[in-house]
Amino acid sequence: MKEEFKKLVFEGLRKAKSRNLDIYTFALYHDHESHVATVCIDTMESSNRSVLSSNDFAKKNFTKAIEACDLVGAGLWNANGGRSFALGNFALVNASEIDVPRKPEIPGFYLDMVLSIEEMKDLILMQSSHGRNLLFCCSTEESEVGLIWS
Repeated sequence: MKEEFKKLVFEGLRKAKSRNLDIYTFALYHDHESHVATVCIDTMESSNRSVLSSNDFAKKNFTKAIEACDLVGAGLWNANGGRSFALGNFALVNASEIDVPRKPEIPGFYLDMVLSIEEMKDLILMQSSHGRNLLFCCSTEESEVGLIWS
């Protein structure tokens, strides 16, 4: 699947370039229900907006839990001090898409996702001003965003 993923990455990059996006987070997502893989791309501005919105929501619940002397409950609503990995809130969602097997070969399928990003890394970096702050991520069998690396 690696070659198919590389084509998917290339098409996603083409769409991001047409929108002049400065890539901050690059993701390959496996939608287990619809049996597709897609590219999702976020910008720093979009990520910051998402984090602030999430933190506003969390703060309300955190405060309620503290007022109720519920430290365990409060711990469920910690602020996000970093970036957003909520793919549905990325600046560019489903930039490109391919059909994938209903039951992909594990772990090869997800390893191919990582390797395709790694092999296309130079092209991705060309569309980012973030250098070492650029992050890459992909799904795993258990998680929408199971692997994150720089």
